[in-house]
Amino acid sequence: MGLGAVLAAAALPRLSARLGANGMLAAAGALTAAALAVTAVTTRAVLAGAVLLLAGAAWIWGLSVLNAALQLELPNWVRARAVAFYLLVFQGGNALGALVWGQLAQRAGLTVALGAAAALLALGVLSLRALPLLEDRADPSLSDTWPEPRLTVEPAPTDGPVLVTVEYRVADEHAPAFVRAMREVEDSRRRTGAVSWGLYRDAAAPHRFIETFTVVSWAEHRAQHHRRYTGIDRRFERTAREFVQGEPLTTHALLARE
Repeated sequence: MGLGAVLAAAALPRLSARLGANGMLAAAGALTAAALAVTAVTTRAVLAGAVLLLAGAAWIWGLSVLNAALQLELPNWVRARAVAFYLLVFQGGNALGALVWGQLAQRAGLTVALGAAAALLALGVLSLRALPLLEDRADPSLSDTWPEPRLTVEPAPTDGPVLVTVEYRVADEHAPAFVRAMREVEDSRRRTGAVSWGLYRDAAAPHRFIETFTVVSWAEHRAQHHRRYTGIDRRFERTAREFVQGEPLTTHALLARE
């Protein structure tokens, strides 16, 4: 497997350019599944060695694609934390998988364990159609296009919580599409610091929608504006605002204290 990984590394740039990230993951999964299936039934050492070369190639291809996707698609402010979660899941999954497949091999035999692993990998390849990587869709670059709030008094960084409301006017025929688009805006707000979020429709004026979200402090809300708002967040908001009439009205309120 090590030799296969070394030999396959040279072909990685050309294959990646031709197949793309999702194509490389599918090829890696399919090759590994095939290698496991052959290893499960063969009694020939030469054949087993040959398919393990392919498994090593698939391993380095799949690992390179996943690592590159992490670096390219994650914004700077959250990258280290997300990579930590990725490594935890990856290494923990290897350890847990070793235990599970070892127990299965001990009870059902090596052929059954390897065959089951090959079948699950094949299912993983098929899942890429429904759950692809965000190839060419994510934009992690920072965007400073969120307008500055118009305030008479600048709050202290620790002041909060901050309640932000945004009022939209949407024609009745566009309301369902607007609500669907705002679900991605919700993900954006929560990802960048909101601890609660809601979208409400005025019962007296159905064309009037009110988005509300809460951030724990003014400093956190400022971070939403300047350090966490990326190109993909801008795209989500722009899609939702295609259904909006006029300019939305935004207000900022801080928790009233004695």
